Amino acid sequence: MVAMWLLGWQTGGGLIVQNPMPLYNLVLWMMSGAPAWFPGLIGFLLTTAQVFYLNHIIIKHEVLFKNSYLPALFYMLFLTFIPQFLSFNPVIITNTFLLLALDKIFRLYKSTNPLPLVFDTCFLIGVATLFYLPAISFFLLFAISILILKTFSWRDWMVGIVGLLLPFFFAFVYYFWYDGLDELKEKFFLNNIRQLIDTGGLALQGYRITLVVITLITILAIIRIRQNFYKNATRIRNYQQVIFMFMFVALLSLAFAGSVAVYRFSIVTIPLGTMISYYFLAAKKAWISEVIFWLLIATMAVNYVSVYS
Repeated sequence: MVAMWLLGWQTGGGLIVQNPMPLYNLVLWMMSGAPAWFPGLIGFLLTTAQVFYLNHIIIKHEVLFKNSYLPALFYMLFLTFIPQFLSFNPVIITNTFLLLALDKIFRLYKSTNPLPLVFDTCFLIGVATLFYLPAISFFLLFAISILILKTFSWRDWMVGIVGLLLPFFFAFVYYFWYDGLDELKEKFFLNNIRQLIDTGGLALQGYRITLVVITLITILAIIRIRQNFYKNATRIRNYQQVIFMFMFVALLSLAFAGSVAVYRFSIVTIPLGTMISYYFLAAKKAWISEVIFWLLIATMAVNYVSVYS
């Protein structure tokens, strides 16, 4: 992974500074006097922590039918799958907050005191949005997840909305105090989100082979999960539905993204790594799994060769 970051830092675009949201702009300001290699180091440390944290979440909540380090492996693989993913960009930071939110969403199942978890989840989504605006779509993940994991309660929705809006309130007060509301409006409504859903945003420009390979393997994973779905306990089935909705919302966020940069696709790596892990764990023929794994490695190699050529 270290080698991939070194390569990606040189070829993947370095530090992304285009149209930064308020909190990402703050991070850029803090890094403005740092050495050129410092953002790459922070990105590497952040993604490494995410790899282990995702695996911790999957094992702690028993999302898969047996414990494995495959979620960490495939999350790491997909994070380094394309050189542009390894630039220091707002999605890297956003994924950290989405993992924290996912952990709290799973804890909602049969929780005797869900309101603090609801508030924390939506607050984390709100903070993530101040780094990367399309992350606001993950409030939909929260809304569907509480319907899956627990009975309906209007208090959950009210607390969730308050938690989501609180970071925006803080941002509004700051920009109002420093007479920057026009700048805030420009960040939210002009540069970072599409006014209409654009399905063209789902196209991974310049990486058609990658898109085809990942799509085919994801379909195989969905089929395998569907075949074994009712063999699992109710709790695990609910968690798997949350992962499916995570993938759906992540794809939806791509359609809303104001930027067409390749790095934005890294937001799907959390559910993608989990789903692919299930396929490999449930595979009945080892040689098929090996062929698919080496196909992924070959596709990854093609991505890096195409950048250097």
